[in-house]
Amino acid sequence: MMQKRVMMKSEILEIIRQMPNEERFEIIEFALRLVREDISKPNSDREKLELVHAAEAMSPFYEPGSELVEFTDLNAEDFYEYQDYA
Repeated sequence: MMQKRVMMKSEILEIIRQMPNEERFEIIEFALRLVREDISKPNSDREKLELVHAAEAMSPFYEPGSELVEFTDLNAEDFYEYQDYA
């Protein structure tokens, strides 16, 4: 299957070589439009993977005892209910 795809790609490139520049620009514009559409998809697989990697990289910073959660208020009462605040 990979050989067929490579052959198809090489055939396409050869056909593009034989086209006049005006038609080449049409092909380029079409390809760029496809790439932009893929990039702009909000839930693309690439974007999900990037978010997963980012979450995994940051997770140690949010574990109990880490510096980022050191000052977490574990009191269940809401702050505005305290009577002795400034």
